[in-house]
This record gives sequence, C-alpha cells and structure tokens, in this order.
Amino acid sequence: MPAVSAPTVVDFLEAERERRSWGGQLRRLRGARLVSNSRYPTLLRANQILVGATEPPVEWEEIRAQAEPTFRSSGVKGRRVMLFGDEARGRLGGPLAADGFRERSLGLLTFRGVVTAQMNPRVSIRLVDLFLRPAWFTLSYRIEQENAPPHESLSEWEGYYSSLSDRPGVRTFAGFVGETMAGTCGLSRIGSLASVDRVQTAPEWRGQGVATSLVLRATEEAFRDGARGVHMTVRSATLADRLYRPCGFEPVAPISIFEKGIPA
Repeated sequence: MPAVSAPTVVDFLEAERERRSWGGQLRRLRGARLVSNSRYPTLLRANQILVGATEPPVEWEEIRAQAEPTFRSSGVKGRRVMLFGDEARGRLGGPLAADGFRERSLGLLTFRGVVTAQMNPRVSIRLVDLFLRPAWFTLSYRIEQENAPPHESLSEWEGYYSSLSDRPGVRTFAGFVGETMAGTCGLSRIGSLASVDRVQTAPEWRGQGVATSLVLRATEEAFRDGARGVHMTVRSATLADRLYRPCGFEPVAPISIFEKGIPA
C-alpha cells in the first residue's frame, strides 16, 4: 500500500457531510457545518455541528443562533457538537460546557503507509451481503449493548445499519474464524477519500488479530479502488497506538464531542 499525504481536517469534514447525506452548513469551505438527519431522529437522538479550522472564527453564540431553528424543527431530543483540533476545542469548549454540554473525545487518524501489522491467516474476510446481514445485525447490536445499552430495539438497529450498507460507495467486511463471524468493519468512499469505520470485534475474539485483518483488508481495497487517502476515527489514543498505528494510521487531530439531551 502506498505512502500518502494526509487529508486535511476540512477534507474530512466535507467527506463526512456528504457521506452521511447531511444537509446545511454555516460556512461553505471552512469552519462549522450544521448537519442533520431526520430519517432516524429517535435512534440518533442528536443533530450535529461540526467545527474545524474556522476563518474567521465562528463563536458558539453565532452557531447556536443559526442551528437551533433547524434542530427544533427536526424534533430530535439532543444536541451534539464535534470540535476538530485544539484551536476549536480551546475556543468553544468553555462556552459549550457553560451551556450544559458534556464532553468526550475521539481522535482523527489518517493512513500514512508505514504498515508493520500482518493479517491473521486464520481470519477469512468476506463482504457482507444479504445472506450475512442478519449475523452482522446481531453482532453489532450485541457489541452496542456491551458499550452502552441502547434504547432502541434490534429491529431499529437493523433499519439503521441497512441504511448504511445500502448507500452507494459503502461496503461492510466481516472477519470469520471458521464459520463464526468474529468482527466487522465498514469502508465508505466519498469523492477521492475513503473512510474505514464501524470496526468491531466480538468480546471473545479480541486480541487475536481480527480487527487488524479487517482494517488492513479495507484499507487495501480503498487504494485498489483509487482513493487518494484513507481516514478513520478512534475512541482512545491507546487504541490508536496499539491497533491502528501498526496498520499504517497516524493521528491528525483530536476530536472533542460535546453532547446534551433536550427535555421533551
């Protein structure tokens, strides 16, 4: 796989907005994106604002004034603001905390091409098709319950994941050990960029190279399809160093996620 230059934060914001079919924006090329998805308001529970490198800076009062009418009309019961990079976090973190938002963190990674990991020969990789979808839904729901018990039923999650897999440019890979589906990951393509996402492994198969094999295969497929860059997000720096750095991914920017619920 080739060494590549990192997609910028602005590249990532634009790709995410298009990939998830979000509409609306506060700044066209730089800064804050006001995004919404009305197809699954109960499941998602929050519309989002994405803030990157803003020129000129967008302050929280300006963002909120423009965002709230759209948020209220959508009927969702939450708000989510994603801040990309230390500058946005330093400028907007305080006002968001004062406005009742709670913070958690992700990291944005990009593929740089220095791969030291190898695929586990015991793990076979298959594309998830209609016949494999039920097993994929069940595994995804079980892992979601482990992380944070969802309010939604399995059937609602099936509808959500079906919507992901039915979009153009989206593929899902499953890693099998024998005949057991041990993990899955997604590969999305928007324009010249690709995203490896939804990486998950069943608890009993973790630490055995399932996720590594899936990420390596998805990244290889992305470049085989002509992507100029591949990115992904990760929940912790420890996970990035332990799992994704050996697969060729390096940190680009921290992502600070601020969320709060809105009473009915």
